[in-house]
This record gives sequence, C-alpha cells and structure tokens, in this order.
Amino acid sequence: MNFTARDSDLLGQTQQQLYYEVIPNLTSKEWIVFFHGLGGNCSIFKKQIPLFKEKYNLLLIDLPGHGESNDLSKKETSTLLATSHLVIDILNKENIETAHFVGVSLGTILMQYIAIHYPKRIKSMVLAGAVAKWRTWGEIIGRPTLMKGVRNLLPYKVPYVAFAFILMPKSNHKTSRKIFIREAKKLSKKAYHRWALVARDAYKLYNQLKGLNNKIPKLYISGNEDHMFLKGINAYVKNEEFSELHLIDKCGHVCNIEKPVEFNEVTLEFIHKHAAADQVLYKKIV
Repeated sequence: MNFTARDSDLLGQTQQQLYYEVIPNLTSKEWIVFFHGLGGNCSIFKKQIPLFKEKYNLLLIDLPGHGESNDLSKKETSTLLATSHLVIDILNKENIETAHFVGVSLGTILMQYIAIHYPKRIKSMVLAGAVAKWRTWGEIIGRPTLMKGVRNLLPYKVPYVAFAFILMPKSNHKTSRKIFIREAKKLSKKAYHRWALVARDAYKLYNQLKGLNNKIPKLYISGNEDHMFLKGINAYVKNEEFSELHLIDKCGHVCNIEKPVEFNEVTLEFIHKHAAADQVLYKKIV
C-alpha cells in the first residue's frame, strides 16, 4: 500500500500532524476519501480497498487522536472545525479539488460538517452507520457519562466497552464489536471525550442541514439491526431531496465490516453513477 504522512498547517495558526494514506490509480481522475469511526483508523476499510482501488484514487485519513494521527491541541475548542480544516488542507496538498466521500459512524458526522461548510469539495457521499439523533434510552445511558464532573472521575473505557455491547449486541455483530473495543484501548482519555461529545451532539448538524438547500447526492447505508440510530436516519432521509437509504438485512451498526460484499456493491454503484454524471456534465460545458 502506498502512503504518505504530512504535517498539516491549520490555517497558519498551529502545526498539527495528521496521518493519511494515498493509494493512486493512474488511470482515473476520480478520488474517494474515507473517514473511519470512533476508535478506528484507516485499517477498518481493508475489505473495501482491494476493490475500490481498481477504478479510483483513494485517500484514507486517521482522524485526530486516532491511529497514527496526533490529537488536537487543548486550545482547539471545536473538534469538527479544526478537523475539517486539516482535511481540506490535505485535499489541497494532494491537488484534490473534489472527491466522493465515504464515512462510517463518527466519520459521517465530519462528512456532514464538511458538506455544510465546504459543499463544493464533495461530489457524493456514502454514509455508513450514520449517527444522528440517538434513541431516548441511548441518551439516558450515554449522556451522564459525558457530564464534565462525571467524565473526569469515571474510567472512560468502562462506558465505552459497555456501550459497544449496547450498540452491537447480537452474535453477528461480534467482529465489529471486537474491533470497536480493541481500537478504543488505543485512544487517550482526552481524545475519547472529545469525539464522544461530537457523537452526542450529532443531531445539531442535522438541524443545520434542514435549513440548507443541500444538493449533494447522499447514500445512507445502515444495517436493519442498527437500533440506536436507524429511526433517526430514516426520518432525516425522508426530508432530504437528494438522499436515499439502503438497508442491509441482518446487519448492525458497522455495515462495511459485517456485510462488506453488499456494502461494496451498493457503494461502488452509487459512486460510479455520480462520477459518470459529472463526466457527462463536463462534456456538455466544454
């Protein structure tokens, strides 16, 4: 696998190292950018890379505090703002004007933030196991562990492991759950809290999107057993003109790992369609 790692300059204000991997395809001008979920890293897409690299250039990014990327500095008060700047900086350095974005779980929240603030950089979006409004019982369980007084006292890996079983309880979720817990052990307490708060407040981004004329084509892919987030995502997709939802049967939250064959098929079909549409539009303009 070809890769590069860069020191990204956050709008000239601070130096922040963000690790990423580039897998080039010399026969294509199209790019796909991948964002992993909480506790993950570039490696969670190992079941996508072999097939996707046959037709596209790939850019895989370790989010701050994950994988090989350093965490954000303490002075960064907005995790999504700082991270989106770092991502755009990487796109600029690699001369990627626009790309198709594929994200899983937490990664879909960052994608929605970029869709609001940098919509022209995104050709299409695939949101796997998207996180929006939590089920009420999930909020009741999760929110107290993130309250300032509680989160500083409570060993953060305890609620993380417990929530992994709540989010992915079935036997067919075992592989995803195991990876979820294993990778969480690599996170610092600060990084976990920073990103857990982003996941907690994901619904705020969706409220912003409701007020925008959002024309980016979006494919939501969810397992029909993703009981924490599916209800909220389904309601949101119905209210967004350019969105569609694909449900994978007998599948939980992390569908790119649990059902990679179906995930790859529907994702590539969606991206092919919108890559081809862009080429037709370009020919008409020229």
